[in-house]
Amino acid sequence: MGLKRMMLLGERPKGLIGKITGIIMNLSHSKIYLWAIENLNIKHESRVLDVGCGGGKAVKILGNLAKNGTVCGVDHSEEMVVMARRLNHHFIGSNRVQIRQASVLELPYRDNCFDIITAFETIQFWPDVINGLKEVKRVMKPEGQFLIVNRFPKQDSKWYQLLKLKSADDYKKSLYQVGFAPIRLDTRSKPGWIMIKSSKPYHKIY
Repeated sequence: MGLKRMMLLGERPKGLIGKITGIIMNLSHSKIYLWAIENLNIKHESRVLDVGCGGGKAVKILGNLAKNGTVCGVDHSEEMVVMARRLNHHFIGSNRVQIRQASVLELPYRDNCFDIITAFETIQFWPDVINGLKEVKRVMKPEGQFLIVNRFPKQDSKWYQLLKLKSADDYKKSLYQVGFAPIRLDTRSKPGWIMIKSSKPYHKIY
């Protein structure tokens, strides 16, 4: 399978191959999810959103931590929504998890309602990064936490040419443009990966 076709499949997993991709992602990314989520201050009552939730493994990890809160997951792939709901059916049954089919450009939530928002291996597939980030900021509470985790290939790799955000500076510029601050980047803890933690500033209204 060519790289461009793999990127398209990652953008919108569908059909049998899409389902297989979701299973592989749940298995192969589990350690990455755990590593990154350790950097979040998740409380039992936290309200959390996972954007581009895929097969739902990260949602399940987050659900185990926000025991008295709510974890929501959105994905624009119908196949991934079905898979994520199946994986998290116990949490859904107890109203601790909600999975919805939606685009990052139109998140189906009110303003200022999430304490924490995560985006694992998804921002590179967004049709419009800036407007996607604006939607994330809109639904995030002031001083909320925003965690982005992505593969971070070297400049001489074939994957590098296909990425929308190619460098740490690209991530920073996009986040600053939308108004996230402060921004902390980590490209050393996990070679080949980038983790960015940022926040929505609190502006006091007088």
